[in-house]
Amino acid sequence: MKRIIPCLVLAFAASAEQDSTADRVVQPVKPAVIWRAPVNIGMENWTCGPAGCDYAPKPPFQFVKEDVEGTFPKLTVKDAKGRTWSVKFGGKVIPECFSSRFIVAVGYLAEPSYFVSEGKLQGKLQLRRSRTFVRPDGTFRRARFQLRDEKRIEFIKNSAWSLADNPFRGTHEFAGLRVLLMLLSNWDAKDVRDGQGESNTAVFRLAGAQPELQYSFFDWGSTLGRWGGQMRRTRSDPSGYMADTPKLITAVYGNAVEWGFEGKNEEDVRSGITVDDLRWLSPYLSRITDEEIRAGLKASGASERQTACWANAIESRIRDIRTVAQTGRAPTGR
Repeated sequence: MKRIIPCLVLAFAASAEQDSTADRVVQPVKPAVIWRAPVNIGMENWTCGPAGCDYAPKPPFQFVKEDVEGTFPKLTVKDAKGRTWSVKFGGKVIPECFSSRFIVAVGYLAEPSYFVSEGKLQGKLQLRRSRTFVRPDGTFRRARFQLRDEKRIEFIKNSAWSLADNPFRGTHEFAGLRVLLMLLSNWDAKDVRDGQGESNTAVFRLAGAQPELQYSFFDWGSTLGRWGGQMRRTRSDPSGYMADTPKLITAVYGNAVEWGFEGKNEEDVRSGITVDDLRWLSPYLSRITDEEIRAGLKASGASERQTACWANAIESRIRDIRTVAQTGRAPTGR
């Protein structure tokens, strides 16, 4: 059964406005949203991803083209059902597959991503960077398949927005998105100030009886590792993620929460988040169970050992957030 992505609540009638710097080109004329109260679809969200099991990529896979832009090798393919997928290999595979499940479970938008352990591409392969991951006969292992379905969810070009200036500043919903960036250690928080082609913020148009414009942070591949500067940060690094976990929340001063997170645009990610924001977010995080986290990690390609390490650290971070929400004080031992 087809499922609509359960992710969006705060609606704004955002008016068109001009930016003298010409950096912001998104001028929504329809209701703009950043969060919607999540619909709990149970374990299916964690084992199959936000779009459900019916949308899982089906072989055989037909090669369409290679995308030579970006840091990581990426392909476009079609599956047996005629659906188009963006296929990526390397260190972003587990983080993107798992993070898409996690943020949707809390109420934010993610493009459906699936882990494919192995497969074979058909057609005439003309590969450059992807030759490291795809053999001459078209076989591959450990890939992230991300759905491209413009009838369901359309990426609006040149729609990057700023973490420092957007219609949702000062809301619990925007604060919650920034908490998730830190909870998952997403150090690659680039926005429109880094350039349209470099930004990881964008607006999507969602299908429905009354189409909506959804503000999103869409790239979660630089997660589940160490945060920090260029020489320190990692991705898909269970031990590094665990090591940073005790430093997630460093202090609470009145209603202000201080964070240990470091990364790109870090001040705009971590500043201004309050205890009240965590009280709003905590019930949604509390609904996520240990079983779901572990199922999501395994379905994203993590080994048993990786799953145990990541799950323990994620659960510890959630407990710390809940502690602040319940007591108004920083976790002990920090």
